[in-house]
Amino acid sequence: MKFTHLMTDLETMGTAANAPVVAIGAVYFDPDTGAKGETFDAAIDVEDAMRYGRVSGSTIKWWLGQGDAARQKVVRGTAPAARVFEAFHGFCLKHGSDVRPWGNGASFDITILDYAFGRILDKPAPWKFWNVRDCRTIKELAEGIVTFNGKLEGVAHTALDDANHQADWVSVYWQGLRSKRFGPTDTVASIRAVTSSDDLLV
Repeated sequence: MKFTHLMTDLETMGTAANAPVVAIGAVYFDPDTGAKGETFDAAIDVEDAMRYGRVSGSTIKWWLGQGDAARQKVVRGTAPAARVFEAFHGFCLKHGSDVRPWGNGASFDITILDYAFGRILDKPAPWKFWNVRDCRTIKELAEGIVTFNGKLEGVAHTALDDANHQADWVSVYWQGLRSKRFGPTDTVASIRAVTSSDDLLV
């Protein structure tokens, strides 16, 4: 099965665009069905990661406040950043160049990856900028319309576990928002009439 949507999640030592990346998790998925495909899970040696970014003291304090399982996962890496990013670059193109990357925040995961590909590999990110998607936007749009009750499987703040969870709830919201409320023959006028009426107030 060919996938174009790719959910990503990072573990970092900062929140700015130049944050050192210490783990990358990603999973291909189809938001129309919720099906998931290949996964990527790699941890970077923390010391090597620091060479390519700027650490945030507040992020270090945040990590120290997390559970043992999450802290151990974030420092488990032994691979150099260049090797992990080269592998991830290829993974992103596994189903072609029309990949649609998702991140949980318009200025976090994808922005950090854009910076890191240039800084570490001296090459652009393997996606077109107009294909970038944001989890938080679709979640806000779906509030009051669709409910997601799924539980995270695995360890919170672990890149691949978070990416899998995000793919699950994005698929639920996607399907709810794209339900057959309007058909292909609905006119703009009829859609406006319905969306301005009280029946959409929930």
